[in-house]
Amino acid sequence: MTDSVKLLGVMQGLAFQERKGSAFYCLFNELMASGCMNEVAGFEIPTVLRKALLLSNFSLSKELWKVKDQLDVNRYGLASWFARKAVSESRSDFNSILQIGSDYRLGRSIKSPFSDVPIFSFHDNNFSSFFRSLSPGLISNKRKVNAYNFEKAVYGELCSIFTMSNTLRDSFVKDFGLPEDKVIYAGFGSPFVAQDVSDKDYSTKNILFVASHSFESKGGKDLLGAFRIVRRANPDVTLTLVGRDWGIDEPGVKCIGFLDKRKDEDLRKYRECFGLASLFVLPSHREAFGEVFIEAMSFGLPCIGSNAGVMPELIEGNNAGFVVKPGDQDELAEVILDLINSENDLRTLGCNGLNAVDSEYQWSTVTSRISSQVRKFI
Repeated sequence: MTDSVKLLGVMQGLAFQERKGSAFYCLFNELMASGCMNEVAGFEIPTVLRKALLLSNFSLSKELWKVKDQLDVNRYGLASWFARKAVSESRSDFNSILQIGSDYRLGRSIKSPFSDVPIFSFHDNNFSSFFRSLSPGLISNKRKVNAYNFEKAVYGELCSIFTMSNTLRDSFVKDFGLPEDKVIYAGFGSPFVAQDVSDKDYSTKNILFVASHSFESKGGKDLLGAFRIVRRANPDVTLTLVGRDWGIDEPGVKCIGFLDKRKDEDLRKYRECFGLASLFVLPSHREAFGEVFIEAMSFGLPCIGSNAGVMPELIEGNNAGFVVKPGDQDELAEVILDLINSENDLRTLGCNGLNAVDSEYQWSTVTSRISSQVRKFI
């Protein structure tokens, strides 16, 4: 046994994750900075093979096509081969492996000298959580069973599984029958430090919505309907949509479009949107983790989400706002009106979110939990 954690990170689509500054990329950066990770083994399925897999899952329904591809065990098998190849080509001195996700297998399939290396995984979602977000009857039972069985086999080969949320941790235990002590809540780190909101103006009556895709499933249409109700009661309320130009042109609505947070000017505008808002609303029908809620909380914004997935944990679990039933525009409008008209409530809930960011949502906390658990196996 040794006290020195020397992880090898394994990630599919490393270049893409870096470009978008994903949570997984941030995690690996923090582990590298802390000295607990020596190298990241990135891999891709070659373009020709990837296109062939996409074509094999073709459907006239874009939703079905996307889901069939996402739950394709043939893709998982190919990814497993290229992941093992990336690990075998590593020249770093690692004593443990941390893989992102479960759509590829390393496990005991790794040949010597890696067969005795303890392997761990980090997740923002799993099959069961994802499946519950799908339209009923969308995929065949065979595809469902194959995807579930593949994931379960992956988990059987791991020493520990790390999750971003307690909600997801509960799913691993309940849906996959995994031992409680095998699934560890690690958490998530805010991309922004908790801001000083002592002088923040909560009287702007500006609602902020952020999403770069899936406007309907992110609750955009529900928010727009609720906003119209709110405007009839209080014409001073405005709505800012960030992430994409959704082509919405109506009184009180402003579309900012996509902002690339890797660019200084776009990042400045992005931060400004949070600074000018009084309330953050994303009534998503499904949300694997919802890091944008943590971003909003970092700026002292109270949040409204839906009671699906992880949102109750992030929002009401931190006394940082409220959740509503997905698709219920009347309930959403009522909650928005109650909050937007009370600066004291907005400030109280916003400060609660800030405290949660300070005390819980830090990458240093996440990496500490991971390294402490890994150390038990090396």
